[in-house]
Parts: sequence; C-alpha cells; structure tokens
Amino acid sequence: MSALADTLYAQLARFDDEAFVALANRGLLRRAQKDLERLAVTVVEQGAAAITLAVGAEQVRFDAGGPAKAHCTCSSGGVCQHILTAALSLQRTALQHAAAPAPAEGALPVAGAAEPAATLPDAQNGVTAAAAAASADADDAASDARSAAALATLRAGLLAISAAELVRYAGKAGYRWAWQFVHDQDAEQSVRIGGHNHLVIGFAAPRVNWRYMGGGLDALIADVKLPQLEKYRVAAVLAFQRAYGQEITPPEPGTKARSEALDLGMEHRADLPAGAALADTRTRFRAAAQQLLAEAVELGLAHLSRGMHERFATLAVWAQGAEYHRLALLMRRIADHVELLLERAGAADEHRLLDEMTLAKALLAALDSADAKGLAPVALTGRARTRYEQSGALELLGLGASAWRSASGYLGLTMLFWCPAEQSFMSCTDARPETLADFDPLARYKAYGPWTGLGAPQLATGRRVQLTGAKLNAAGRLSAAAGTSANVLAAGEQDWQADKLPLCRSWAAAARGRSQARRSLLAEPRPLQEWSFLQPARFEAARFDAAGQTLRWPLVDTEGQYLYAELAYSDYSRHAIERIEALPAGDNTRGLIVVAQLAAAREAPVAQPLSLIDSQAAGRPGGRGVDALFFDPAPETGLASNIAQHLRALVAPRPAPTQVAAAQPRALAEARRQLQARAERGVAPGQAAAWRDAAACWIRDAQDAGFTALAVLDLANTRPGSALLQLNYVLLNYQLLAGAEGDALG
Repeated sequence: MSALADTLYAQLARFDDEAFVALANRGLLRRAQKDLERLAVTVVEQGAAAITLAVGAEQVRFDAGGPAKAHCTCSSGGVCQHILTAALSLQRTALQHAAAPAPAEGALPVAGAAEPAATLPDAQNGVTAAAAAASADADDAASDARSAAALATLRAGLLAISAAELVRYAGKAGYRWAWQFVHDQDAEQSVRIGGHNHLVIGFAAPRVNWRYMGGGLDALIADVKLPQLEKYRVAAVLAFQRAYGQEITPPEPGTKARSEALDLGMEHRADLPAGAALADTRTRFRAAAQQLLAEAVELGLAHLSRGMHERFATLAVWAQGAEYHRLALLMRRIADHVELLLERAGAADEHRLLDEMTLAKALLAALDSADAKGLAPVALTGRARTRYEQSGALELLGLGASAWRSASGYLGLTMLFWCPAEQSFMSCTDARPETLADFDPLARYKAYGPWTGLGAPQLATGRRVQLTGAKLNAAGRLSAAAGTSANVLAAGEQDWQADKLPLCRSWAAAARGRSQARRSLLAEPRPLQEWSFLQPARFEAARFDAAGQTLRWPLVDTEGQYLYAELAYSDYSRHAIERIEALPAGDNTRGLIVVAQLAAAREAPVAQPLSLIDSQAAGRPGGRGVDALFFDPAPETGLASNIAQHLRALVAPRPAPTQVAAAQPRALAEARRQLQARAERGVAPGQAAAWRDAAACWIRDAQDAGFTALAVLDLANTRPGSALLQLNYVLLNYQLLAGAEGDALG
C-alpha cells in the first residue's frame, strides 16, 4: 500500500459523524450514507501525490490534505455529497484494513455497499460468556490505547508547527492578528481542548470548534463558517501550543500607519501598529488618570467639588479617544457617582465610589504593565461595540423573559435560555429608545419574533428551541437580527429532568461559585454567569418593603441559611411582585426551582428571580413547567395551584434566619473599615506620616492573620492616595477569594 493511502486511512479512521457534519452539514452526510449503500465506489487512479475515486458518474480526487482538500468533478463548490461518499468508503476500508492482513503491494481496496457480517451464537462457536466479556474488555483496552497513541501523534504534529510555517500559511498580517487574538483569550475559560479519536480545539468567542484528524493546517475543520479561515486556523494552532506551555513567537512589527486603515468596529487590528500619536495619548491619559484618582482620595470622598466632577467627566471623553473603552465607561460611572454625592442623592455611597476608583486604579496599572510589554489586550482596553459571531445551530431551553427600562432611557425585553450542550445561560434582548412610543416591552412578549419561525417570545418559554444561523457574542448574548430561524420543538420529558440541570441547593456554594466565576477583579463582567437554578428546601412568605419599594422573598437552603430574592418595584416588575406575594410559605416538597440572577449587595448576595420551574410538570405534553413570573397569570389550575397544594404552611417555630454571607476575619474587616473611613476624610499633607504609621499597625495585624499579600506594598515611597487604593485592591481580592465581592464590583 502507498504512503498516501496510509496517510488517508490514518486521517479517516479518526473521523466521526460530528467531524463529517463540521466538514459539510448533516443533510449532506445523510445523503452520502445512502449513496454509499447503493453506489459502487472504485479506484480510478492511484499515484504518489493523489488518489482518484469514481462515485457514480463523478470522480473525487484526494491528496495528503484529506477530505478537506478533496476535489470533485461535479458542479458543487466545496465539500459535496460525492466527496463525503468517497470519504466514507475510504473510512470503511480503513477500519477493515486495521483488522485484516495487508493487501498486495500497490493495491488499494475500497469498500462499496457493505454486507452484514455473519454471526453465530456463542454456543455454536464454543465461546463462553466469560470469554466473550474478557475479549470485549481486551478490545476496549486496545481501542483506548490506539486512541491515546493517535492523540499523541496529533498533538506532536500541532506542537511541531513553527511560526515561520504559520506566517507562510496566513501571511504576516494574518499571523499578527492570530497572535493578538490568542493573547486576548482567557486561557482557562475561552479555549477548550479535548477529543477522543481526534483533537478538538474550541473557542468561546467566536463559538467554534476545530477538529484535527491530521493532514496539515488545511485539515483543521471548523463547525461554523468563518471569514478568512486561514488566520483563524493559525489562531487555533497558537492557542493549542500556548495551552501546552509552548512559547509562541511574537509577530514582526508592522510598517503601515494606523491612520491609514483605522476601523473602530474591529477589535483585533493587530496588523496595524498603534502609532506614535495613539501611544502618546494613552501614556498621558494613564498618568493624568492616576494622578486624579490619588488627588480625589487624598482630598476625601466626602469633600469632592464640582471641579472634581468635571475632571472625571473630561477623563471619560479622553479615554474614549484613546480607545480605552472599559476605562471610558468606568470614568463616566465615577463622574456620575461624584455628581450624586454633590447632590446628596440617596443612591450616593462613598464606599461604592471608593471601590470603583480602586478598580480604575488597578486597570490603569495593568495597562501600564501591558504597554511595557508591547501588548494591548482587549480584555483590558475593552471593545468599542460588541460583535456577534456566527455560531451555527443551537438547541436551547426557554426560561422566560423580563421587561425593563434602563437609566439611559431604553426599554427592552430580555429572554433567558439554557443551552444544555454548552452548559451555560444565553439571552436575547430586543430594546428601543423610550422615545419610540409604539414599543411596549410587555406587549413585545406576545408579538412575533425576534427570529423567523418564532411566533412570539411567549411560545419559547418552557419549550425546546432550535436555532439555525444563530449569532452569539462573547458574553453569551444572542443577536435578534434577521438571518436566524427558530423551530419550537414539542416538549420532551427527558429535557427537563432536574438531574440534568446544575441545581444549587446550598447558598454558600452559590456565593463561592459566583466568586470563582469572576476569578479576578479585572476580568470582564459576564452577567450571564451569575444566573443559577436555585432549589430551596423551604420558602418563607414574601414581604414588600414600602420604604425601599422592594419585595423580599426569603429562600431557605438545606443548611438553614437564608438567601433573599429581591425585586425593586416598577411598572414592569409589578406583576411578578404580585405573583410572588401570593405564593404561600412552606417546605419545597415538589422540588420547585427558582431561576434567578445572583447580585452583589452590601452584606450578602441577593437573588433576582425570573421564573419558576416545576420539574414534575416540565416536558409533559400540554404542560410547559416554566412559570414566567413577569408575564404568566396565576391560573386556578396549573403551576400556581400546584405550588399552593404542595407547599405546607409553617406551623412549628423556626430558628432565627441566618443570611448567607462569606465569613470575613476580624483583621480583614477592620482593615476595610479603616480604609473606608480614611477615604471619606482624606489624607491632608500634614497627616501623611501619621496615616502611614496607623496603616502599618493594622497591616501587621492583617499579616498576622494570614493576609501576607499586604506586605508587598511600599507605603513609605508611595503617595497616600495611590497607596490607599492599592491597599483596597488587595483587600477586595481577599474578599473575592472568600466569596464576598465589593459593593461596586458585581
């Protein structure tokens, strides 16, 4: 057998149905499988560089690139039905060849229509059941060993690809783009590596999986259609090499001026250097911003002036011009908060402002460090606008929707979904400026769309929805634009079994999970990671706080801890508040699930409920099992009445509620209190030495309690305002590790 045939057989033996679907699509694969049973596939020509097969009246030519680089004589472009049929035939032959003696030299057997192998009962063959089981175990072990060897070979092949080869494949500009793209990815969350018979490299944004069966860079197969595949393939290889600890070679610097092709809508313009003008304005901005933050803290957050507000507002505009989009939003938020303090508004909070300024200081320091290395990670700079990438087909479970009005004057309806394949929440929002009088978020719930084939968002609640042509951004939000089609499937009981959902029954674990998902104060916010399926052990009666205009609904976990579900009153939440107030208190004997978003609060996390899931009713014909609290009425029969029937009123005295909160050691709490008090009062020039002495005392106490990271701060050589913000940042990180984030950082 020729070397080319061996190469093709090795590649095709690693293909499975999902790999063939990624190569073409599921419909073509089904038609090719039928063709394989009725058409004869024969070898027309076999050479050292190519093998040509006849599939009916057409001819398919394979080279070392495998099915991804095959050519067919038919009029279809790309991978056609005939290429898949020929590949399936070669694959079948490869599997037979692995278990049979080698054919004569130069012969290339190709399988056509398969004949079922004759089988005999074990008794007729003289094989005992125990021997058959032992043989099956041996086969499984041998299969696992072959799979491990194949994966090791594929890994070695990808790791051996040099930077020079990648540059030749995608060009210098494509390599620069791919290198920057990989550095912008979160190595732990944004890149996934797996596979059994072949390697799978997955990106979270864009949502794409690359399958590699061998055969060079062109043989990296994406399961969604992407523009400029060459640079994405290079990015997949670089991400793989980086994940295995291999140093990836930086690109050569570009020569074009940035102003020649500036495009703020593109977030990875690594092929164009920043240019002297942008680099200079960024450097000056970072210095000015750090100086202003230090001055504000030294002046005292309780003593800020109108001039300080104007300086922060100016910095927000400057940050936007410097393309520091995250800092632009943060500076604007700080300026707005200063204005609230000047107006003595009830929402003003010096401690929250301190945490926002701490985050800005840390972000500036991280950008300083990245700039010294010649990097500008998009995770730190932010994006001018979100980008929606093609993500192919998705199957989702509808969890309800909520209507809202933003402080900036927008009205919207947000639908929430659960994606079982990704094990993640996704959302879709339809929003309009409130100046459009004809847009009503409440009415939008029952109106057509947002996708073709979906009669209304209401019809997706409690149903499986298949999306074709879906577009998804990095945060998990689905595009409502045209081009996506939806198919609402019939309910299936298996889709809503409680053991298939990641249920949370411990509120302490929920708080820890929220902090672990955040992992870093500088990580980009991902609100969809804060949603959870909460299954309380008991419900308490909801109470409406007239002073705060907020509903508080106590949820009790299996350990007796309380998590308060809260809803602020508005025209859009009024219905949900009335629904929750009508629910009786009692034990959760039915196993009801609360779909809620965990949000940071001053003392402990709170939950913002969206819907209820009755796991016993979900998936049954005629029953959705999901109660959208913001829209669904409380019928006399159905889920609401089931809740009333299965929750029993509390008759025995209950212990005093223990609200879930992460334990903070006394030294940590005292350090935070001291910092907050000093930030409010400020540090006058004559008080700097006294403040450093006092800070050194409680820093020593914190170090004795185990918080050793505080020792790295040089108080003597750092101006008081900057030192105070740095200390607060370290303490906030300790709180994050303990599961109690700062007020402003949720």
